[in-house]
Amino acid sequence: MIHPEKSKIIPICKGVDFLGFRNFYHFKLLRRRNIKSMKNKIKLFNENKLSYEDLIRSFEGWKAYARWANSRNIMKKIAAKINESIL
Repeated sequence: MIHPEKSKIIPICKGVDFLGFRNFYHFKLLRRRNIKSMKNKIKLFNENKLSYEDLIRSFEGWKAYARWANSRNIMKKIAAKINESIL
């Protein structure tokens, strides 16, 4: 029997939140909080609270994770923000 508080039926068009992604029938997207987290690291770098090396390490790890989703555009935008911050 399905537990009524732990299980719910939702339309697939809303996506299923699983392993850091919002999974849809034909594609998956990153969670918004994962994108915000990377943007916050850029902000910390701009405030000199995060070193360049730590920012690049975080970005490389995040980028490897983000490649599993359909996220090419957001990866380009985040990379552009990092390039802006460095210059």
